[in-house]
Amino acid sequence: MIFIFAGVDEYLKTEGAKQIIDKLVPLADRDFGLETIEARCEKCDDVLMSLNRAEEALFTESFFGGGKVVWLRDANFLPGVKNKSVEAQAAKDAVAAFCENLQTTPLPEGHHLIITTDSFPQTSRFAKWIAVHGKLEICGAEVRSFNLEKVALERLEPLMKACGVTLSRPVQSAFVQRVGADSRTLMSELEKLKTYVGHTQKEITLADVEAITSAAVGGEPYDLITALQVRSATQLVRAVERLRIDKNAAFPAAAVVLNTLNDWCALADAIERHWLVNGQWTIPSEQVPLRLARLKSFALTKAVEAVKRYSLTELRAARHYAVEMRFKLVDTTEQEPWAIIEPVLLRIVARRPSARRQA
Repeated sequence: MIFIFAGVDEYLKTEGAKQIIDKLVPLADRDFGLETIEARCEKCDDVLMSLNRAEEALFTESFFGGGKVVWLRDANFLPGVKNKSVEAQAAKDAVAAFCENLQTTPLPEGHHLIITTDSFPQTSRFAKWIAVHGKLEICGAEVRSFNLEKVALERLEPLMKACGVTLSRPVQSAFVQRVGADSRTLMSELEKLKTYVGHTQKEITLADVEAITSAAVGGEPYDLITALQVRSATQLVRAVERLRIDKNAAFPAAAVVLNTLNDWCALADAIERHWLVNGQWTIPSEQVPLRLARLKSFALTKAVEAVKRYSLTELRAARHYAVEMRFKLVDTTEQEPWAIIEPVLLRIVARRPSARRQA
């Protein structure tokens, strides 16, 4: 049988492969009953060598008879696989021939193939064949900031059971906000917590999480934009806290903020001139300002919603603050960049009673 574990979560892929091996190959038989082939290849010759070894191992009877498991570990050359680094035609032809052979030539009785790999199209002919005649398991999709907590909590549930620890729902949320959604990191941090609290404490507390877990979650510059869109100081502070982990994120974040405020100022002006009404342009398309013409559908709707939370005066002031912020970041080396950025962004989202916001 052929098992494929594909996706971005290295822990889940490896654990899936190990569970199959534990089931099929007793520990005492692994010297001859298990062959692991490191298959992350950088050159065409590496691909050819890995495939030759795999075919030889799969279609050759075990030395003492009986079953055999071949593990193509971290293979990065399957058809359509993401992050494929070998594009040579000879490698592509060899991979196509290997996949075709698996589909047309039955493996010897008791022989099994395990492949761990990155994400690849499930609509390919090979993937569809595996789904019917073998087992294809997707181990983690790419996680974006907007769904990080949801995905992390889903992955955390079975890991807590495996580790033998208990966290209440609020503590789980705090834990994944610090640690992220990577299963290997989640498991490592759970084991740290288990060691930290000892065997007498039944449940992990928020104080335990804050005391022992390592902050691993970075953010994205667009997390700041989301906070500015909804005009939330709380979201803004959380976004800055996540971004602080990456020392190189400050300048790109400042650039994204300034560019966004330029868009919003232009959009607020267009709304005030009645060029944009109910999300529709009332002027010919060629007269729409270039920086606004690129805002299509959803992006335009979100930008309009954001602009309505500020007055035009507030947006112009915000743009001025952002320009000053960029200059300070360039001119100042003594001050930590986020110590410059955070107060400016909080000043932007602050609600001033005297400001007249657009309805």
